[in-house]
Amino acid sequence: MTESELHRLRHRHRHSHRRSETSFSSNEEARLFAQTWCDVVSRMSDQQLRKCGSELLEAWTNAEPANKVFDNEEDWELLTSQQYPPLLRRLVRGNSRGRTIKRTSLDRRIDWLAKMLKLDAIERAIILTLARCSTHDEWDKLIRALPGGGHNPSARKIAFLNDLPLFKVEDRLAVGAQLWSTGLVDNDRDGEVSANNFLQRVAKSGSPPSRLARQLMPVAKPSTLAWCDFDHIGPQREIAETLVGAARGCAILLYGPPGTGKTEFARLLASRTGKRAVFAGMEDESGREPNRRERLAHLTLLRALTSGEPGRVVVMDEADDVLQLGALEDRGGRSKQFLNGLIEGGDRPTIWIVNDLWRFEESLIRRMSLAIEFPKPSLAVRQRIVDLHAKKAKLKLSENDRHRLASLPAAPAVLASAVKGAKEAGGTLEQALAIGEGLVTAITGRAPSPVALPPTYDPALAVADRDLDALAGRLEASEDRDWSLLLSGPSGTGKSAYARHLAERLQIELVERRGSDLLGMYVGETEANIAAAFQEASRCKGLLLIDEADDFLTDRRNAQRGWERSMVNEMLRQMDALKAPFVATTNLADDFDPATQRRFTVGAKFKPLDEHRARAQFKRWFGFHAPARLPVAGTTPGDYFLVSKRAKLLAEKDPKVLAKWLIEEREGRGFEKSSMGF
Repeated sequence: MTESELHRLRHRHRHSHRRSETSFSSNEEARLFAQTWCDVVSRMSDQQLRKCGSELLEAWTNAEPANKVFDNEEDWELLTSQQYPPLLRRLVRGNSRGRTIKRTSLDRRIDWLAKMLKLDAIERAIILTLARCSTHDEWDKLIRALPGGGHNPSARKIAFLNDLPLFKVEDRLAVGAQLWSTGLVDNDRDGEVSANNFLQRVAKSGSPPSRLARQLMPVAKPSTLAWCDFDHIGPQREIAETLVGAARGCAILLYGPPGTGKTEFARLLASRTGKRAVFAGMEDESGREPNRRERLAHLTLLRALTSGEPGRVVVMDEADDVLQLGALEDRGGRSKQFLNGLIEGGDRPTIWIVNDLWRFEESLIRRMSLAIEFPKPSLAVRQRIVDLHAKKAKLKLSENDRHRLASLPAAPAVLASAVKGAKEAGGTLEQALAIGEGLVTAITGRAPSPVALPPTYDPALAVADRDLDALAGRLEASEDRDWSLLLSGPSGTGKSAYARHLAERLQIELVERRGSDLLGMYVGETEANIAAAFQEASRCKGLLLIDEADDFLTDRRNAQRGWERSMVNEMLRQMDALKAPFVATTNLADDFDPATQRRFTVGAKFKPLDEHRARAQFKRWFGFHAPARLPVAGTTPGDYFLVSKRAKLLAEKDPKVLAKWLIEEREGRGFEKSSMGF
């Protein structure tokens, strides 16, 4: 102890007879500390007291009244000469108490926690010590002063403080042991341990155990969606309801991209079965996001709290970090056995919500009672979501506006953000579409396809080798939905637009994939993408459009690599098991595999426009007739779309200029008049 420290201590002793400021919330806590301090010092050797005396004395003087520290000048002489052993033993003799110390409020909270988690006496002593060190500076100073190396709590220091066998404390603190599995204790690589934030929250809470239990099981918000909003999930929805309704231990995995309604489904599933959802991994009072160990601690405690309550369902949202094993150096003691036990533990239903499964161990997924994928909701569901949020935001949208916004290939959360943002920005459909398209582009990495056909679209104004309007009418009237359609012809002739028209006529979802969307860089990735596209269309009962499908339908006899044949084989397998309408577009139908062409139910070859239809398109797009002396035959619907955008940008309205632009587009493709038969 330095001269200045001695001077301050002597000054306090002479001029203050009041209790020093401490962190203790009650007299019982202070008396318990004094009793423990005396017990620890009495068990220490003179050598230990000489080494740790200054820190022990500092812990004592911070906790005790100044007039109980030194009684006479002899004490000051011992202190000045730093003869700590006799000085500290005199303090023990003068301050030892014989009466029993009552249990404090912290004791009662830790006793409750230990009972809930079925911890033994040694495990209770460990978490109680860590809790006190995290809530009271005096205990922290005392643990620092104890022999055992380092400044923070360790197995050796905890064992010494509680007069426990060291090997038993080490066993309880070992990675993978019961106490470690609760998530209450953080264990670093140097052997030091600490109370994690969840244990600290329990320790610092002023609530009694009964109120604390309610605080740790807050009532979840009711779902904003209806059961019919999850029709696209299929029969697994009802299976999940049956499993949760049985109130026995089961593990249900909900996976899919963010914003697809997994959390809403968990809330709805609980209420459908007459239960309450309890979410593990709460934010603390300051809104801080809990880490993995804290979320694990809360989950463990919730399972214990709900073990006797059949009306509860535990939900672990955003469970990716909890369930992933990760690289060896990042596992923090996690193992396959630990994760498997986490899934199989609990005697009440547990719902696990994750975004991506590709990093998960297969053995873990096998232990789930049920796994449900959450893809993008169907068009009907998205329309209901748009209606709901438009009504909540008081945004006026027509029926056609709501359909256009719902046609965005977006998750419910994205649609909600689009409606909310549009309301704040001015309240127009175009703003909602712009926000939605921007979010979809940011999430998927590519801009979405047009959400609706232009008002000028008319299948009767396209040229094909069959009556397109009659074909659409026949497909609309048919009860069969397992047909496939091959649309071939030059670019811009309206193949993709016709597929969108069919989806609108049939009032079903359009699942659109470009060839570039399906091609993968790894072996087997392309085949998996093809299968996933067909599966999505089947699940939402929509129409699958594969635009520019040339790579997947080429003649296998010309393939030079194995993966080229594998792509075609996968396409053929999916077409054989077709469960939803399928449309493929191509510019090179003559190069297709003969087996592929035979599998299409119907085919239609598109051609450039004849003079009559070209002039009708001109009138539809621009509002006036094409110049009589400028023939526009051979143009395509795509040419009109492109020229109309250019005319709008440049404010051009001269029919002659527009017709010349169309002709330039036509001749840029190498059009020959004789090829059209004119």
